[in-house]
Amino acid sequence: MDQPITPVFTGGTGRSGTTIIVNLLTRHPKFHASLPREIKYLTDRKGLIDFNFRRPLSEERSLKELRNSISARLMPIMGTSKYDLFSTRIHGRWWSEIGKKGNQRGLIQGISKDILEKALKSFESTYKNDPKKAARDFFYSLSRAQISSTEIEYFGDSTPTNIINAKYIFKIFPEAKFINMIRDGRDVALSVSKERWGPATPEQALLWWEKRIVHAHNSLAQVPQNSKLELRLEDLVVHQREESYTSLLAFLQLEDHPTMRSYFEEQMLPEKMHSGEWQKQVSNPEAFGSTYQKIVKRLRKDGIFIEKFY
Repeated sequence: MDQPITPVFTGGTGRSGTTIIVNLLTRHPKFHASLPREIKYLTDRKGLIDFNFRRPLSEERSLKELRNSISARLMPIMGTSKYDLFSTRIHGRWWSEIGKKGNQRGLIQGISKDILEKALKSFESTYKNDPKKAARDFFYSLSRAQISSTEIEYFGDSTPTNIINAKYIFKIFPEAKFINMIRDGRDVALSVSKERWGPATPEQALLWWEKRIVHAHNSLAQVPQNSKLELRLEDLVVHQREESYTSLLAFLQLEDHPTMRSYFEEQMLPEKMHSGEWQKQVSNPEAFGSTYQKIVKRLRKDGIFIEKFY
């Protein structure tokens, strides 16, 4: 299928609405959401970005990520090439892994193994001469293979780190659109502290959230204004529903559609937000709230304004 499609990369800190915005958009007949929702092979360490750019260790957001990055940099010294690492991961957890609910997830959800192998063979033969073109061709080969409708204009991926890596993604895909989802850091911190990949406590997760917000802001600043949209999850679901919904459609130049509208009005409800649950679940809500207030002030000094709704 050769019709042009525009990549739409949603992202944020994680647990900030990156998936729900793609789930909303995929109800539109011109939008296709990736299966899996997070493709990973683009932004993960030793993914397509790392064939084109050398990301500094200072961009790692946690000690675990720093250790993994250092380990990956040592692999070539030990005789494992960059392509070998990419191939191992694309055949491994990027292809298939068991999710937290026990279900299988990965590229296996959206494409066949034959399609993957064909794209990988082409990538292997071209990446040394033109890594940017090789990355583009690989991405579009796997993305178009998922699309059957001739109406589709957009292909969406919701990997949270898309926004942190927007400055790199844009250089490979200058036609791409970016949607940065922001949510109250206290709610994010509580949520990610319950994830196996997240910081151990809500208190640690607040600082983790701050670092990701700063990295995302700095990266997105290098993307043209007409290629990016910032949405506050609380506005979209609670406070400015219609205005946020309309701005989303306008950004992608889409007309409203009954199926998308129905999902928005029936599924994206204020009572599903669970805002403020941290007040009941953190050990010291007063200290937790105070820490967050200090973070918001620090962000404001850096030109990052995160409104408190409660």
